[in-house]
Amino acid sequence: MNRRLRLIVAVLLTAVFVGGGSSAAWALWSASGTTTASTTIGRVAASVTGTSALTTTFSPTVTTMTKPITLTNTGTLAGTASTTVSVVSGSSTALAKAVSVTAWPVASTTACTTSTAVGSGSVTGTWASLPSMTAKTAAGASAVWCTRSTLQTSAPAAATAKVNVNLTVTSGTWTSGVVAGGFTLTTPAAATTATLVCTDHGGWYVEVRWDSASRPMDTVYGAFVGTTAIGQKAQGYSGFITIAPTDIPASAGTGTMTVTVKVLDSAGNPTTTVAGGGKVTIFTQNNGSAIRCGA
Repeated sequence: MNRRLRLIVAVLLTAVFVGGGSSAAWALWSASGTTTASTTIGRVAASVTGTSALTTTFSPTVTTMTKPITLTNTGTLAGTASTTVSVVSGSSTALAKAVSVTAWPVASTTACTTSTAVGSGSVTGTWASLPSMTAKTAAGASAVWCTRSTLQTSAPAAATAKVNVNLTVTSGTWTSGVVAGGFTLTTPAAATTATLVCTDHGGWYVEVRWDSASRPMDTVYGAFVGTTAIGQKAQGYSGFITIAPTDIPASAGTGTMTVTVKVLDSAGNPTTTVAGGGKVTIFTQNNGSAIRCGA
């Protein structure tokens, strides 16, 4: 059978199969078509951990903290991890602004302690506005930053700041979704200062007393106007200090002023423990300087 004859036979067979609805023809038809395939090039993703350990209630004895934060590239592509910080709406931005922060990269979380010196590549700001903690990371790799937070004297009392550390990973033109790790900063209510019991003595001097029952009797006290010491030191055995006009230096001013009695340390320096406070007034009496209790 020559080539021309074979071709004619093939055409006739196809016509017969199709015309008769042959299953063989259907199989031939259905096996023809196009195919598609897909592949995943990669993805970018991020994770931040360690922020919950930054939750702190500040106090006169707790004014600083040092804690690590771990930034992880959980995607399948190498990229750059970078952070921002934000204060949760409704919490105290003033407190977040009053907590200064220094952060720097470290080799591991165990390398971030209270005695760790600030390293190279550090950033400085507050928990209301901190420059980005940035690190180049391989897929699945992490970077650790050590954060040191210090409460400033301008911090408001009885305040709570809820802060988020927001992390993204960028690879080329792709950026992961934002992930956030949060923590809370709190300051206690302002301490209530007990009122000194003040007794006048004819303008010559005043006597101020305080409650010393809660402290050892040999506790030493001193009276101050601002940071200026006035009068003589006293112990709890006596429980009072006398203040004459000549006990108040000119640098303390004149007129009405606030006297604060503080506990002194072993070196005779004032501590933050206040035993009491009250007002006295320097005035002129019989052509001389005099002092009285109150305004």
